[in-house]
Amino acid sequence: MMIKEFLRQLNDRDEGEIELDSILDNDRNKAVYEKWIQVFNVMNPMTILTGLSVVANSMKMTKRDEVILLAYTKFMEQNMKKLVADMPKDMFEPTNKEGVNYDGTMFN
Repeated sequence: MMIKEFLRQLNDRDEGEIELDSILDNDRNKAVYEKWIQVFNVMNPMTILTGLSVVANSMKMTKRDEVILLAYTKFMEQNMKKLVADMPKDMFEPTNKEGVNYDGTMFN
């Protein structure tokens, strides 16, 4: 399993880098890894709709990729809601572009 190998290398390393090539072990896995790095770089909780549009229009996505991306989007939304809920009200008064209080959703 790749994650177990990653953890093993992480725990066993002295000063060396993790050998990602040996973990990913073939060109297909490397290509998928690189694609997801690009997706994560495009996705931003503050501009989620733009990020989704860029991904949808510029990257080839399988149905499984789309499910994973939607799950990641939901994960970001849940974390934004937690962040907003945990902020002191007197310190921060979040508003969206229409001046309405921000509730943590990324789809306003």
